[in-house]
Amino acid sequence: MSVRVESAGGIPRTSDWYASRARRRSLIAAAIAIALAGAYAAAIVATEGDGRLVIPVVAILVVFAILANPAVGIYLLFAAGILFEQFPITGLTPITSQTHIFANLSEYTDFPLRLSLSDLLIALTALSWAARLVTARDRTATTMGPFGWAVVGYLMVFGVGVAIGVARGGAWDPNATLGELRGPAYLFLLYFLAANLIRDRAQLGILAWILVAAVGVKAVQGLLNYQEALSGPLAVAATIANQAVTADEDVIFFDLAIALAVVLMLLGVRGRLTHALFVLLPLILAAEMLTQRRAGFIALGAVLIAVMLLVLISDPRRGLALAAIGTISLGIYLALFWDQSGPLGGPVRALRAVMDPASVSTRDMSSDAWREIENRNIAYTISQLPLTGVGVGQQYIFREEPPPLPASFTYWRYITHNALLWMWLKAGPLGAFALWFLVARVLLVASSAYVRLRDPALRAAAAVIVGLTVIQIVFSSVDLGLTYSRTMIVLGVTLGLGALIVRSGAAGRPLRLATEREAP
Repeated sequence: MSVRVESAGGIPRTSDWYASRARRRSLIAAAIAIALAGAYAAAIVATEGDGRLVIPVVAILVVFAILANPAVGIYLLFAAGILFEQFPITGLTPITSQTHIFANLSEYTDFPLRLSLSDLLIALTALSWAARLVTARDRTATTMGPFGWAVVGYLMVFGVGVAIGVARGGAWDPNATLGELRGPAYLFLLYFLAANLIRDRAQLGILAWILVAAVGVKAVQGLLNYQEALSGPLAVAATIANQAVTADEDVIFFDLAIALAVVLMLLGVRGRLTHALFVLLPLILAAEMLTQRRAGFIALGAVLIAVMLLVLISDPRRGLALAAIGTISLGIYLALFWDQSGPLGGPVRALRAVMDPASVSTRDMSSDAWREIENRNIAYTISQLPLTGVGVGQQYIFREEPPPLPASFTYWRYITHNALLWMWLKAGPLGAFALWFLVARVLLVASSAYVRLRDPALRAAAAVIVGLTVIQIVFSSVDLGLTYSRTMIVLGVTLGLGALIVRSGAAGRPLRLATEREAP
């Protein structure tokens, strides 16, 4: 009561009063924490250490961390996109594939909510950022970033696709619509969140460390998966011999890490991050070989060519030297491993498959046969609906019935492996234009930044944007690259770095990563 009177009377509060209030709050918080800890300890004893009891604690910590700093949500989503599988791996059950982060809660709990943990994380991050804007705690002006309008246009064509799908009626499926929209929506949301929340070199450094550490974990996991399969039952070993030891989309992250190592070497950047990446590089290369994904090998070749072109434009002498070394190394590799049937011959087999389709393995031949049927069905659908496509939430037309796919791929009659043509199926030529406009905008702006800027951290970030875009497009030409939640999260965050690059480059501020230095 006396406090209120003093406040109303205008009498200033002393430092002792504030100290006393702080002590009271600390005591109350400590009492609550002790009570919760005691209750939690009792629950652990009563349930004999049920691991699920950790979930509420982790959830509370995550919520408070994101509310305190919304950029934490970006870090968590970026790490989750690289670390956790979206779909099961045939014959293997790594712990990262059992988290269900990208699955709807209704699929593995009794809670009837068709939202995933990743959906909730994105919503919480956006809510935290919006709250800071409304309360003026964040006075930084919001930005569209260099790719904002292209990203908006990309999402809008899916709105057109939904309208087309609903208008066609019939078998329009709202659940399939949600499945098709999730990936593009992730790209849109993560782009704008990253563009507005990633603002300085410390945050860029955190994302770089997450990329290196998470890809390193996936590489080690891939090697352990391979070892486990070989030491397991014959049936499992035979299965793994014909399947990958990582998720299909993991090769995107392996390729990106390899390309980043090349870029850092060419830029002469030294430091703990670079050293850590080069220590992990043999493991990443080994996992890439063992996973035996032709799309991964081809995408790796494409991104290394893209890096070489960037270097040729910015530093012709160094670029020519890189091209010469690459050509000689490729020639030696082809000569040594042209007829190699083991993991080391994987890149050669990918090249031979392009030059001579008859040379592919039984596993790849089966995959190719399925995709050939799919491509014929895509071509037939486009010929029947050339201007609109079938729309989002509608099955494309099956003139030729392919063998059924695993139950984990629920919407295979709606989503095609050829994700580039899937855009045409869902929104006609407008959808294809929106995709390629976004790709062109990203490549032009990021390539220009790499050539124009002199700061090594900015140039490395620009090269990562170019590299991931190239990898994503190559991968998406044969697989579900535009609808995977994981890849769209990582791509959205990476494209969002364009705002930091443009802003810092315009200001002329150095942005070297912590502990990094440029070689003399």
